[in-house]
Amino acid sequence: MRPESTDQQLIQLLDKYLKGDCTAEERQQLESWYETYESRLAAEEPAEMPEFYDRMVQQLQEEQEWVAPVRRRLGWWKAAAAVLVLLAGSLLVWVLRAPRMEEVHALADQHLKVTLPDGTLVSLNVNSTLKYSPGMKNGKRDVYLEGEGFFDVAANDHSPFIIHTKDITVKVLGTRFNLKAYAGGSLETSLLQGKVAVSLNRQPEKSMQLAPLQKLTLTRKSGQQAAEGTDWGEFVADVRVIEEDNTAETDWQKDKIEFHDKSFFELAKIMERWFDKTIIIKNASLNSNRFNGSFRREDITRALKALQLTADFNYKIKGDTVIIYK
Repeated sequence: MRPESTDQQLIQLLDKYLKGDCTAEERQQLESWYETYESRLAAEEPAEMPEFYDRMVQQLQEEQEWVAPVRRRLGWWKAAAAVLVLLAGSLLVWVLRAPRMEEVHALADQHLKVTLPDGTLVSLNVNSTLKYSPGMKNGKRDVYLEGEGFFDVAANDHSPFIIHTKDITVKVLGTRFNLKAYAGGSLETSLLQGKVAVSLNRQPEKSMQLAPLQKLTLTRKSGQQAAEGTDWGEFVADVRVIEEDNTAETDWQKDKIEFHDKSFFELAKIMERWFDKTIIIKNASLNSNRFNGSFRREDITRALKALQLTADFNYKIKGDTVIIYK
């Protein structure tokens, strides 16, 4: 990345780096860009920069979002945040040290439970990742989820708990709910207690506040299954009531999944995550089947044989791939 790159490009790359989303190439671009500026900073740093630095440290500490760093130039990038300042039309960068994000990842065959610094309890489903700041109890309560998690959020009227996913943001004060946001799939927010607000990242005006025992499902329009509901841009939104004694939304914590009126394509996606397999459906006509039932953490062969009781299909298992055909 060259120094003449736009401010917006730099900000976007810095934001991706701090969230741990940079590719190796982007990381190299950003580090090369800083190395180019490093010599210029040493030679051109204005006299007022130390004063600006001290004011920024004081402000961040007052907001309880930051711990004062040791000022140094070398070894900075491992845990860096940046303050971007425009002076006389040129970009000057002053680098501040910030805590690294903690990351918890549940593998394909496991569930994990984690207690966050603010006291919030999180259960992660298979193939799910949660990122959070180790100092979140002293500031903003922002976490980043990919996959599925159940959240029992510690109440704090003065600091909302915000969950960021690739497509939606969920804002809460204190509540219990399940959030499913696997890459490429439908997005499901199931509220058991409390209050949450869900909004699209690309279209924040598309938002909805859920009441207890409501479930919001956002289905991608690009999916194979047509969905009914309200137009939410690239999604179709549907809100339904959850029965108070219905445990389907959280059964995965007990190594059980429950499904209702799922097509073969939809069920295959669920089974892929559950059994850590790749499932290929060779005949599109098989998707006309609809399935209701439940699985426990059992061998995939038993699950397939159970499905054969209600649908006419054959299957072959080759390593980690399951081929389904007529």
